[in-house]
Amino acid sequence: MQTRPDIRVDTINKQVHFTWADGSSVSLSHQSLREICPCGFCRAKQIKQIKIEHQNVEVTAMFDQGYGAQICFSDGHDKGIFPWAFLKEFAKS
Repeated sequence: MQTRPDIRVDTINKQVHFTWADGSSVSLSHQSLREICPCGFCRAKQIKQIKIEHQNVEVTAMFDQGYGAQICFSDGHDKGIFPWAFLKEFAKS
């Protein structure tokens, strides 16, 4: 099981910074997080290649769900739980 990273939300630059105990880290924009949402609804749109604009979206809240973070966005979307392992993959790229 992946451990929870240290999380810092930068509301000014609209970034969320994730840092793991092994030193790996990644910073993702609020817009990027919304675009990669792993919930079933968003995944279906991604698979069907339906493009939805999320230009002015912001992270409004984050809740620890044990294996990942539930991220809530200013467009009202709050269904996605982003597993820590899923987020850490972005630190490798």
